[in-house]
Amino acid sequence: MSFHQCPNCQEVIKYKTKLTSVFFGYRPIKCESCGTVYEVDEKFRFILSLYTVLIPILIAYMLSAMMGVLHTRWSQVLIVLVFGSAGVFYAATKVRYRKSLQQPMEEKDEKKAK
Repeated sequence: MSFHQCPNCQEVIKYKTKLTSVFFGYRPIKCESCGTVYEVDEKFRFILSLYTVLIPILIAYMLSAMMGVLHTRWSQVLIVLVFGSAGVFYAATKVRYRKSLQQPMEEKDEKKAK
């Protein structure tokens, strides 16, 4: 089950927010309404990296070795980029987040801070 809404305030987390998080190295997501920070679960980082790195490289290798389809390096790079991009889009749908242990501090009163 993937992360669709904030458990605290039930705010819906957009696919675009999850996609930018996955694309830029699993950056934490901050809920816009309640300010809670969520980060990608550690065990899913490795699993999702397989979709974006290892599987596209294996597909390009198998296509070039078995079928002889890809004769040049440029075509192999293109196949890796296409399948890698598809892996990022897929990973954004399956990524799981957990509440970050380091939440931002809220300032209760600006006068006390000064």
